[in-house]
Amino acid sequence: MRCYAEDYCKKDRASCSELCGGYRVLRALYSLSRIPVKYQYKMDLIPEKEDMQSFIALNDFKENIVDHVARGEGLYIWGENTGNGKTSWACKIMGYYFRKIAFSSGLENEGLYIYLPTFLDDLRNSYNSSTPEFEEELEMVKICRLLIVDDIGAERVTEWVRERIVSIINTRSANGLCTIYTSNLSLKGLADKLGDDRISSRIKGSVTEVNLLGMDKRGAVL
Repeated sequence: MRCYAEDYCKKDRASCSELCGGYRVLRALYSLSRIPVKYQYKMDLIPEKEDMQSFIALNDFKENIVDHVARGEGLYIWGENTGNGKTSWACKIMGYYFRKIAFSSGLENEGLYIYLPTFLDDLRNSYNSSTPEFEEELEMVKICRLLIVDDIGAERVTEWVRERIVSIINTRSANGLCTIYTSNLSLKGLADKLGDDRISSRIKGSVTEVNLLGMDKRGAVL
């Protein structure tokens, strides 16, 4: 049995079981969050020299994530190189948030991960045929305390896409909710790609922007 708390739980492993309260709470939080399985367990992220300051900033944000969520303060993690830890950092931070709030959580509406291009495709398809699972996900996007929007700027740009992204950002910022964005584009580059300054300006008002410069680490042990 693998546990989400395996890297920090101090209980005797011989006593581990699926009846453990911590195991059950964390399992529920991760299940509701829809974080991809590859990002659910401990990740040791090793910075390249040029990313040292960015890693320090991201780790500081992680250590204070409960306060950031309470204040609706998010992150915009970007880097032109693919596979250099943007999504890993976002999910690592969410996992740490789950660790800190596990025994004070009501489980619902804590955290959600969406890969934005796929989410927008599913949203468009839902107009013709929706499912209870997607309706639940759509509602979570609007109200969850911590949302990861992965790969913003990778979607095919249309007016419909622009308006949907603006709607998500506006809803969350208006309600003081914390959002972590990842992208291959800077905020200026995002505005240029989407052809809409509203999107980048609204994001900028509620996030700390962190640039990762390292190379592709996919296939490496993180």
